Amino acid sequence: MSEPTSPTRGKRILISALEYRAKNEPQSPWMSVPVDDKDLSLGYRDITYSEVNNAANHTAHWLARNLPESSEPFQAFAYAGPKDLRYQLLALAAAKLQKVLVLPSPLVTGEAQVRILEKKQCTVYLRPASMVDHVTAILQGTSHIQTIEVPDIAQFFREDKAETVNYSKTWKEGKDDPWLVYHTSGTTGNPKPVTYTHYMMAGVDIAASVPGEEESFLHQFANTRWFTPLPSMHYVGMLLSIGMTTYLNMTAVIGPPGPPTPDIIPLEAVRGLKYLLYSGATLSAKSAELIIQHTKLLSGVGTTEAGGYWTTVPKQHDAWEYLGFPKHLGATFEHRMDDLHELVWVRDDSLPLQQIFKMYPELDRFETKDLWREHPVHKGLWKIIGRLDDYVYLSHADGLHASSLEPEITAHPSVKSAVIGGHGRPAPVLLVELNPGSEYEDNHQSLIENLEPYIQKVNERVHECVRLSAERVAVATKEKPFVVTVKDSIARLQTLALYKDEIAALFA
Repeated sequence: MSEPTSPTRGKRILISALEYRAKNEPQSPWMSVPVDDKDLSLGYRDITYSEVNNAANHTAHWLARNLPESSEPFQAFAYAGPKDLRYQLLALAAAKLQKVLVLPSPLVTGEAQVRILEKKQCTVYLRPASMVDHVTAILQGTSHIQTIEVPDIAQFFREDKAETVNYSKTWKEGKDDPWLVYHTSGTTGNPKPVTYTHYMMAGVDIAASVPGEEESFLHQFANTRWFTPLPSMHYVGMLLSIGMTTYLNMTAVIGPPGPPTPDIIPLEAVRGLKYLLYSGATLSAKSAELIIQHTKLLSGVGTTEAGGYWTTVPKQHDAWEYLGFPKHLGATFEHRMDDLHELVWVRDDSLPLQQIFKMYPELDRFETKDLWREHPVHKGLWKIIGRLDDYVYLSHADGLHASSLEPEITAHPSVKSAVIGGHGRPAPVLLVELNPGSEYEDNHQSLIENLEPYIQKVNERVHECVRLSAERVAVATKEKPFVVTVKDSIARLQTLALYKDEIAALFA
């Protein structure tokens, strides 16, 4: 195998850059992990670039021995497992062997997962022993998909040196080759696979290499340590753990495999952070008010199809929800209604990074359907409000933009989530979901009465013909919780469909 050579920033295939660092900076820290997942008081230990590259080499040899023979270029295989470093190792090994790793989320239905595999012509599903029942249930009724058991992670992170497996292509030769397959969240329909090339996974490196780049949130990641609880089956989780680390010299710090809890990340720990970045959905005003007393909030925005937006960081304290868009992104904002504008990508081949047109090369413009509002004072800063899909069209042709109004309802301390619907009805309806343990769990009528001041705040912002009413409120039951996407945001259409009978009853 060829030796890794020093690649040029902005034209570095990720696996080549990682192999180069393993050879030339072997003791540099790549990631920091708990000494013992069950006892964080024992502290953390660093994994070096030499160690992760050696583990990726062991993984590559295991893959080469266990994947079925294939004459197809870029053979695809899927993997699902617990939240551990096998995700990263399989991704790196896939790159070394020029294979394609498909990453279905366990949070989408089995039918959706099978559709994703079939669209990518993937007939191999890898899983550890702990996921046998889960994957078997997903593949029930299929006979063309082979399952292979992945060994424990200790079989890859071994002290003995593996025979080196180096990626063999240059940037020009390999940048457009497929590597990782994520999928959309399903917020606006069925999840669909999105194939990332090496170029697309290098987006952070390309953005960071732009001369005279304004300070973006990328600068906050360089040469520092960031804790990330995000699973690596998603683009952002994988980007943070193998992309930001390799390209920006960030050390990723991860916690135990389970979801983060107040025991793992208490408020006292937040007070010690320089920044806290949220992504995937809007942050509730209640949470933000609690956090900004102790640290600076940053917002990371992007989509699976367009990649990260690499926006600038507002310096104004009262603009923490807003973002700036550097000129090199080619973003435009087109007026749609009231003070809302749609983010539209306009193709400009002179710009260094417009990933959406790598995804859809036949297009010259891409309407995101995401609606933004400009800051009333700090012009050029934008806050994401919702989607064009969130607009509720009523039977009399008027309507209202639901997602911009729902935060008024979730400001109620007992309300976990709120959805405004009523498409095609003469008036809008309000669905609310209670926080666990709410005092109103057994007294929905009392809750509805208590919501009156919050409903009034919504009505102060809309025309009288589209106002909410306490007579058109339905409260979610424990048996039918709101449907959420893999990003933990509300799946609006699916939730409204779940309560179609209750909505109909409000107009009976």
